[in-house]
Amino acid sequence: MNSFVETLSPAARNHAEARIDYYTDLTQAVLQSLQRLSELNVQFSREWLEDSTAALRHNLLTPLSERKPENAPQQAGALLQKLQGYHQQLAQVATEFQTEINKVAQEHVPQTARTATELADAGRKAAGKHFADEATRFANVAAQNQAFPQAASVQSASEGNKN
Repeated sequence: MNSFVETLSPAARNHAEARIDYYTDLTQAVLQSLQRLSELNVQFSREWLEDSTAALRHNLLTPLSERKPENAPQQAGALLQKLQGYHQQLAQVATEFQTEINKVAQEHVPQTARTATELADAGRKAAGKHFADEATRFANVAAQNQAFPQAASVQSASEGNKN
């Protein structure tokens, strides 16, 4: 018994291979970007937790008389800088992802388009051959039917049914 792969035409096999390669590289690019994004989020979350814990510890454990109000704006400025850095890193990950996707597309789309065209041409050729074979078979059946004498009911059919 033939396996499914053995029944594929060369054009279908080439197109399947091209699409598999394309989707594999595309999936790898997505996964790598997701990994970078996850690592960035984990890093930012750890820093945020450490800073929040330090601020909470300072506010809870430092007597009110020892707290200095001038430190509050510095803490807000440091937080803003960290958020801006995080935003820049997110933008960098997005830019790298877009670059990688474009690279994968430039690498695989021409091959995939070529194999799709070959597959379509093979399909048209097979359909044309099938149509020609069916037309020949129909012509042969019609010619065989002409060789047989027609029944009396068929011969008088043009006159209409008089019953």
